[in-house]
Amino acid sequence: MENIDKRIKQINIENFIWIIYFFIIGLCLYANSYEKKYFCTNDLLAKEKYRKITITIFIIAVIIYSYFFIDSYEGLKDIDGTNNKRKKYLNELNLLSTSLILISGFIFLYISIVDVNLDTEIAFG
Repeated sequence: MENIDKRIKQINIENFIWIIYFFIIGLCLYANSYEKKYFCTNDLLAKEKYRKITITIFIIAVIIYSYFFIDSYEGLKDIDGTNNKRKKYLNELNLLSTSLILISGFIFLYISIVDVNLDTEIAFG
């Protein structure tokens, strides 16, 4: 019963994260309007608004990715010797993938902070 309660709690958190992703999509569209304005009119204020929104987006993304990384790590820690090797292997793959996603989030955040001239198109996915 404890495992079911834990899984239900995880699902509820994931549902909340999906709502945050909808918010992020809106922010991305909003940021793109400033980016477009900057490239069309060379409006430096629009450029800075775009950068600040983009940085905010990636800060939120890194927080979400951190949650999934921690959850994945905890899931792997919870596996004891009685579980089958396949389950452990799949959880190890899950930890690897969440680690790589977290690393990519930090890289995108770094790019959005240091790229003051908007030289790099960040492909957020």
